Amino acid sequence: MKPIEGYNKLRGGYYTPDKISEFIAEWAIRKTSDSVLEPSCGDGSFLSAITTRYRELGATDEQIRNNVLGIELDDIEAEKSAQYGTTVICKDFFTYYQEEIEGQTQFDVIVGNPPFIRYQHFTEEYRKVAFALMNNHGFHPNRLTNIWLPFLVLSCKALKPTGRVGMVIPAELFQVDYAAEARQFLSTFFDKLTLVTFKRLVFDDIQQEVILLLGERGCNKHGIRVVELEDMSDLIARGQTCLENTEFKELDHSRDKWVKYYLSNEELELLKRLNNDPRISDATDLFEINVGLVSGENDFFIMNHQMVSEYNLQSSVMPIISRSEQLKGVLLTNEDFNNLVAAGKKVFFFASGNVGTDDLTEDQKSYISYGESKDYHRNYKCRIRSRWYSVPLTWEADAFLIRQAHLYPRMILNRKHALVTDTLHKVRFLDDINGDKVAAAFLNTYTFALSETLGRSYGGGVLTFEPGEMRKIRIPMKMSEHLDLQKIDQLQRDGKIEEILQYTDKILLHDGLGLSEYEIVLLRSIWNKLRDRRMTRKNRKIRH
Repeated sequence: MKPIEGYNKLRGGYYTPDKISEFIAEWAIRKTSDSVLEPSCGDGSFLSAITTRYRELGATDEQIRNNVLGIELDDIEAEKSAQYGTTVICKDFFTYYQEEIEGQTQFDVIVGNPPFIRYQHFTEEYRKVAFALMNNHGFHPNRLTNIWLPFLVLSCKALKPTGRVGMVIPAELFQVDYAAEARQFLSTFFDKLTLVTFKRLVFDDIQQEVILLLGERGCNKHGIRVVELEDMSDLIARGQTCLENTEFKELDHSRDKWVKYYLSNEELELLKRLNNDPRISDATDLFEINVGLVSGENDFFIMNHQMVSEYNLQSSVMPIISRSEQLKGVLLTNEDFNNLVAAGKKVFFFASGNVGTDDLTEDQKSYISYGESKDYHRNYKCRIRSRWYSVPLTWEADAFLIRQAHLYPRMILNRKHALVTDTLHKVRFLDDINGDKVAAAFLNTYTFALSETLGRSYGGGVLTFEPGEMRKIRIPMKMSEHLDLQKIDQLQRDGKIEEILQYTDKILLHDGLGLSEYEIVLLRSIWNKLRDRRMTRKNRKIRH
């Protein structure tokens, strides 16, 4: 059955492919006496699979009716779900949990596909109950929290000490900050976690990457494993056998991102050892980092040479970098900037100063009037300023860090003393820190591998870093004085990253840290594996 156009998007419900429901039900339900909860049963895809599984195990209709409970807020959907012979209650799950489950009932099995609804789209009445329950259990949801998260957490809280959870969850569980508490909770709550992932999308209705989260309590074997499948056809072909022969890793009871669990135990051990190596410098011991300026309207504040000349604003502009594509090497030089100007790039920032209208030049007044004719002054960031045309400036950047990296992150030294927009991050080196050495040493395989576990990536495969994530970067600085910055800069401009890494890894990792050739190759494998996986998202297509 296909969803009603627009309806399911609004309520965050998407029909689970039957084969996924069947896979989870077969894994989770192991005997006819298992009590089962489906907290968001929709039209009954999971209830159908649960019923089938019970009958395979020899359960009677009465056992199914007594042992299986489905909750569904929407009365139309609840009516559809009732056809499978289970008990179905039409009610908000969180209210039902508060009234009937918490402290009263526990289940052997909880399965489902909770709604994917952003905070602002979730009905306030139900959101208040959900967030209150989360707070009661020590969680701190916020305006970034998607509603699948309280569905998952509260479902887990309703499990017996030997219970099992099987949920369809957005893959953002691996990396988003608002799920950090959940990652820590899941790693301590379950003895064994299995995460089934797909290289291609499996939902017809949304461009949402999902995982199958399988959690077990009260079992002898401890750890976490990631099972990576190609697509739905791979799941159908392999069935439960896909869970065999995948090594378990030690669960890290922290809030760290779970991307690292795609690695082998050997790779994880090497990365862990280096992450704890005191000889490698933390970013916070080398530099400060902050966002670039937010103009409120780049079309007005950032202009090319032609527009500067048209309005006679040569004395009212400052150099600025507004796009990472404008940075080719490890250095931004005067020559680089002049080339950008000649190419017609927008690299001039309108800086009138924080002065009143009477103190503006006639040319500045003319340009500001042009901006007002376009209603730029009505934009939110502009209108909340005392003078909309004056953007506050903070400290000058010694260097820039790429905020959204494709193949790998980069640091670029700001020889031009240019401003930078929030499309990049700005860096200021600490006292007594040689910025040239830091920028040169930044390009090494260990830092690249680590960065893949710190940043976040979405549908386009771009690796994105917020300042807090960049502060967790580590850079091997021992022997960095032997690096030739000009050589690295030229190789970067020529697109020869492999040659850069051969050069820097030899000096920093082999000579500086004493890593073997095998260990450096293993680091390269870590980086390649994590980078290539996120990059494949660019071309992901649904294939059944």
